[in-house]
Amino acid sequence: MLAATAAVALAAGAARWYATRPTPTAAPPPAAPSQSVSLTYLEPLEPPPAGSAFALTVRVRNRSGPAVTVERIDQPSRALSVTTGTPLPVTLGPGEARDLAVLFQAKDCVHAPRNSGLPFLEVTLSNGFQKEDHSYIPGDRYARDLSVALTRACPEDRDTATQAPS
Repeated sequence: MLAATAAVALAAGAARWYATRPTPTAAPPPAAPSQSVSLTYLEPLEPPPAGSAFALTVRVRNRSGPAVTVERIDQPSRALSVTTGTPLPVTLGPGEARDLAVLFQAKDCVHAPRNSGLPFLEVTLSNGFQKEDHSYIPGDRYARDLSVALTRACPEDRDTATQAPS
C-alpha cells in the first residue's frame, strides 16, 4: 500500500511539474524597419552634379534593432527621376547613420511638381525579417528647396515645353 501511495504521489508531482514548467516562447520578430529608421533632410548640394536639376543630402539613421538595408530612394512624380550618389543598397547597423546624396533629374517639365506642399521620398527598407516601402516627408525646407530647384531647371513657360533642358 505504501508503494502505491508513493507512486501516486510521484505521478501527481510529475504532473504538477509538467503543467507548471516554463514554456519557451519564440521572441517576437523585430519591429518594422521604418520604426527604427529616421530620414532627415540636411541641405541641397550646390552646385548640383552635372545632369541633375537638384541634389540634396539626407541622413538615414538606424536607431535600434537589427541591421536595416536601404534598398531604394525614390519619389512619386513620373516627371522626376531620382538616383543616389552612393549606390544602393546600403546597410546600417544599430545606432549607425549614413549621409546619402539624392539626385533629381527633371524628365518632364510640364508635369514637374512645383510648389508641392509636402513632397515626400519613398524609401524601401528591409531588416532581414520584413521588407517595406515607407514614405518620409523631409519637411518645409525640403519642399521650398525642391520648388526653387525645379523652377530653375524648367523654363517659366513650362506649359509649352515637354522636356527638361539639357
